Amino acid sequence: MAASITKYCYNGALKSKYAQKFFERFLELIEIERLAERDENMRELGRFPLETRVAMGKTVTGLELVSVDDGVGGTSLLKFTRSSKGEEISPFHSMGPGDLVMVAFPAGFDPKTMEATLYKVEDSAVTASVNGPGPSRLGPGCQIDLIGSEATYKQMKRALTAVLDAKKSRLAALRDIALGKRDPKTLGAKRWRDPFNDALNEYQREAVRTCLEAEDVALVHGPPGTGKTTVLVELIRQAAALGQKVLATAPSNVAVDNVLEKLLATGLRCARLGHPARTLESLREANLAHMVEADPSYDEVRELDLLRERLARKGSRFGRGQLGYGERQEREREIRRLWRKARDIEFELSAQIVAGAHVVLGTHAGISRKLADGAFDLVVLDEASQATEPLSWVPLTMARKAVFAGDSMQLPPTIYSQEAAKGGLSTTLFERLKSLLPSDLQTLLRVQYRMHETIMGFPSREFYDDKLIADESVRTHTAAGLEGVAAGALTESPLHFIDTAGAGFDETWNELLESRENPGEAKLAVKIASALLASGIRPKDLAILTPYVAQARLLKSLLRVPGLEIGSVDGFQGREKEAAVVSLVRSNNEAEVGFLADVRRMNVAITRSRRLLVMIGDSATLAQHPFYSRFIDYADLRGIHRSAYEF
Repeated sequence: MAASITKYCYNGALKSKYAQKFFERFLELIEIERLAERDENMRELGRFPLETRVAMGKTVTGLELVSVDDGVGGTSLLKFTRSSKGEEISPFHSMGPGDLVMVAFPAGFDPKTMEATLYKVEDSAVTASVNGPGPSRLGPGCQIDLIGSEATYKQMKRALTAVLDAKKSRLAALRDIALGKRDPKTLGAKRWRDPFNDALNEYQREAVRTCLEAEDVALVHGPPGTGKTTVLVELIRQAAALGQKVLATAPSNVAVDNVLEKLLATGLRCARLGHPARTLESLREANLAHMVEADPSYDEVRELDLLRERLARKGSRFGRGQLGYGERQEREREIRRLWRKARDIEFELSAQIVAGAHVVLGTHAGISRKLADGAFDLVVLDEASQATEPLSWVPLTMARKAVFAGDSMQLPPTIYSQEAAKGGLSTTLFERLKSLLPSDLQTLLRVQYRMHETIMGFPSREFYDDKLIADESVRTHTAAGLEGVAAGALTESPLHFIDTAGAGFDETWNELLESRENPGEAKLAVKIASALLASGIRPKDLAILTPYVAQARLLKSLLRVPGLEIGSVDGFQGREKEAAVVSLVRSNNEAEVGFLADVRRMNVAITRSRRLLVMIGDSATLAQHPFYSRFIDYADLRGIHRSAYEF
């Protein structure tokens, strides 16, 4: 069992003699985690039969490569299609743009396999981006497998080593603050200017002011719907106006693109790092690779790559299929020279663009140290409560000052190894700083702009000391207020708890997916969702969510409506819908709730809905847990506790 990193702490402060061991222990933990993730991927590839991986959405077979086109940055785009095989859901339902995959080709193809990044995912087609040229032929018989990448672990190890070695530098100061060995400071001079965004509420303004006046580090606590991204955009604009260079990062590409989209609307010069396939299509012009290719100087790169390709195809001057040893060596040297020269020009162009940007954006693990190392006055870490501490240190090594924004009351980062989690990897740097930093360097955003006050009320009381305030624009809005939606028992009330107790909807264990499902509850969820669609709610405004993968797949098999999203609660964090139906699944004689006991998952589930939330569950099972008992009481007091028999 991994020793916990907390053993190196005393009263919240690190014992100085253990400072080295603290970060060395993290190096051990991420190696344990790396092996666990690798083992998980290998188990799925080797242990699970092909049909199981197909059922899980981790493998798609029977693909035909129909085209190979040029991508950006020397990449190729491979498009695969597959005719319908009678599936009730898309074969690519578990895949999305930015996922890393292994493509396997049939006999006659060269190469046999290629690592790729998914570029575009459709119902019956997928486009994958590969580095360099694609296969020289097209045809059927291809397969795609989701795989993991070890690049992130290498980034974390390099960052932790840099933190360990830091002396008399800003990184050393940030390290000592994070370990409780040094008190963070605030700047004496006023840094706050008139806000660019006049619509900021008082708590948002206070958050920006606090972050600007912090000399080292500050925290922004952003409960769901409170405009955390709006605050970060204002902070970045203020910093840019002061002439500061800003790095904006997050653990996920979706979160990075969310910030990028809002920054582009302000007119700031932005450069988005990372593979173009991991950037939303509507934002790809801000991706560094696109910007490099748009530069007139890139024509020289194209010419060099064309010369290199011609030389690689060139045969012997004697007209034979093979070159002599000396000629072959000379050709290989020239090919390498052309490749290096082209890449050097690309790097110079990239460096120029990054240097000229007000804001550089990327995921924590997608930041190039060669381009970004030590160049920033401020780093803004969004969704900081969803990144492990070692991952958070990657961007921290590149800036003088840090602002963390997140919500520790929502789901933490996913950890594969229980040993690593118990050893301390599941505790984020955001959480540790929450207990270390003084209150004048932390701000709670309180006004939320998403939920009806009834939906908001329970999570506000349970997770945020009852401090959330529903803005007047959303306080009383319901689904019945949407254009084209008929008023009715479901649409006029913002919250419903549909109780399946006594209905005989027992949970079952899905051996294939190693997850729980509840067929009776799934049918009820589909019935309610169908009624909401019939009332006029548009499919794109509705989601059906569940904590369990098997239940999500079952729901998808029961209801297929274009635009309607069905998925896991975990996968929906950071998003919202006008209405949501949530199937809790658990129903058993032992009153076991499993991982529903991590009530942060329910905080996410409840707070995805703007106007209408329908929760479906068995009170006889759920009420044995204090949190769910309080939720049922909350529903009872408001007269929204209904029986499944009514439907």
